[in-house]
Amino acid sequence: MSKKIVLTVEKSTNSKTGPVAVTYAPIQSCPKTCPFLDSGCYAQHGHCGIHLRRMNKNAREANMTRPIDIARVEAKAIYTMKADRPLRLHIVGDCKTPRSAQIVATACKDYTKRSGHKVWTYTHAWKTIPRSKWGDISVLASCETVADAKYAMSRGYAASMVRYKPFKRPFVYKGVKMVPCLEMTKGIKCDECKLCMKDDKLRKDKRVVCFFPHGSGQSAAKRAIFKDRDAGNE
Repeated sequence: MSKKIVLTVEKSTNSKTGPVAVTYAPIQSCPKTCPFLDSGCYAQHGHCGIHLRRMNKNAREANMTRPIDIARVEAKAIYTMKADRPLRLHIVGDCKTPRSAQIVATACKDYTKRSGHKVWTYTHAWKTIPRSKWGDISVLASCETVADAKYAMSRGYAASMVRYKPFKRPFVYKGVKMVPCLEMTKGIKCDECKLCMKDDKLRKDKRVVCFFPHGSGQSAAKRAIFKDRDAGNE
């Protein structure tokens, strides 16, 4: 267990997601363009951070830090999961190359075929990975500005944003509808809400799912997103 570079949990106790299946990948799988990397990423702090640091160390020691290596290990793990509930791909981690996304997507397609349950995730690599590489996964582009959210949608992605200022009711801003994460505003967990599992509909309706800085790294996260005034905080 201590030497694993990817973790899978059949039934998570994560307070946000609810009892869904989840995967965790090391930080080496994340694109360096992510503004929260070492700057307020929730996964680098608290309980999650303990597991992440262990996975990072294991990946280095095993010389398995290439995106394709991590993707293959994660895919292999997904093939062995029970597949009896929705799967939140990458509580921590990402795919930062088209090939790594395709490898994981193939495993997720098998997961959905076996279970009938959706797989969903978020990615900061949406500018370099074509949406088609993610296959049947409901994937939301992780954006920090409205301009990027619009650009992501033009590339076939649904979009999500981390906003500096929390809000409770949806509103239209610069041509897109800002929708708050219901777990953060009403305590409705992912397994009940399922909004992020419907990326096609989100993109069609020009809805952007919004999250807010949280956890012990929220101060650093706020500094990271406040650098761009187009984040909807004017």
